[in-house]
Amino acid sequence: MDEYVFKSTGPDPIYMANVNIFFPVLFNLELFKNGWPEDKFGSQSVLQNDVDWYRQMYESGRTGNRPHIAARKSAREHLSERIRKILRYATLMANENDVKALLNSGVVIYKTRKRAHRTAKQVQS
Repeated sequence: MDEYVFKSTGPDPIYMANVNIFFPVLFNLELFKNGWPEDKFGSQSVLQNDVDWYRQMYESGRTGNRPHIAARKSAREHLSERIRKILRYATLMANENDVKALLNSGVVIYKTRKRAHRTAKQVQS
């Protein structure tokens, strides 16, 4: 099965930059404007609040305070999980123009899952 993956690896500044690119693209998609299930994924204000929360935790975690760093990690995991769910939904429901817009943003990658061919190894005697 094919899927779309968000570039969520790397240090926090790169992740923040990718998030700042992803959400404006998402908010301009036809899928988001017309057929968005707000009960499952949240409205634009809810998603923007998640981004703002991560940004606040990122800024407070720069001091090196351990509780702030733990809060930043938690906020990043929460935001990554929400983006993963959004991309799964977009894989199924988005039209071709929406998919192109996501891929052209540079922070979403098309990933093909290949099945491994496993063969039985012959036993040498």
